Amino acid sequence: MLERRMRRQLGDTWSRLDHERMATWWRIWGMLKDEITPMITGALFWKEEAWEACLKVLAERPRRRTLQQLPPEAIDVLYRCDESQQDDMPVAA
Repeated sequence: MLERRMRRQLGDTWSRLDHERMATWWRIWGMLKDEITPMITGALFWKEEAWEACLKVLAERPRRRTLQQLPPEAIDVLYRCDESQQDDMPVAA
């Protein structure tokens, strides 16, 4: 869908790699994403009072497992390192 829309707006040769590109397309892809997102989510048609319910539907589903994090020992090392670096820094008035 996105590829067809880009070709319709910019022509068939916009992303072909068989010749030298004139520019990078990351900015155009970003503009297309901004244009298409409300169409996919239907946000333009949400009722003001239904926003909370709509966001709940779009949110990630609950996970069965907890997200990974650093072990407590590694966190302690990070905090100790950060504190020791701050001890040498002057305090701003």
